[in-house]
Amino acid sequence: MKFIECLNDLWDYFFLGDPANLSKFKLENKLSDNLIQEFTTNDSGDLVVEKGVLIPMSGVKNYPYHIFFTINTKDTAFNNHESDLQFRKEGYILEVISNEIYLMTIPYLQLWNEENGIKNLTSNTIRPKIPLENGIYTVEILGGETKQSSGWEPTFEFILTKSTYETSFDVQDVGFKFQIESREY
Repeated sequence: MKFIECLNDLWDYFFLGDPANLSKFKLENKLSDNLIQEFTTNDSGDLVVEKGVLIPMSGVKNYPYHIFFTINTKDTAFNNHESDLQFRKEGYILEVISNEIYLMTIPYLQLWNEENGIKNLTSNTIRPKIPLENGIYTVEILGGETKQSSGWEPTFEFILTKSTYETSFDVQDVGFKFQIESREY
């Protein structure tokens, strides 16, 4: 699946996750509605990633992005287009409990409750979301530029592979900056 002109809402972060699983995590860990504050002031930020509830991507520059979701195959958008693959990060896990995942931004997580963050996210037709069978997925994140009909475009691709065995979080460079450098062509 492909989405175009996806914005980071002027913050240098994207977050990938299942909103229902994030709400469950918030309730189980007795967190406030301001999940950004919670994640940056206590251990819940590490735990939410290790448990496969949310994948944070820091250092995302303020560009309109092409976003690809590739499910259960290694045939990537970077292989199918002229491209400049700048990084490939693996070792992430993601648990899906509501048959969908979203690419979220900080404003949604600053007031995460039914009336605000969740409702705003799930009713927003411009946020990238995909249907996905419930289960545990390994996730690779590819970033760079792909040549599209509009020219060279900053691109992220999420390769999600459903796991049939017990898997765990295994990211080597947790503080990695997901910065795509635009080149002049």
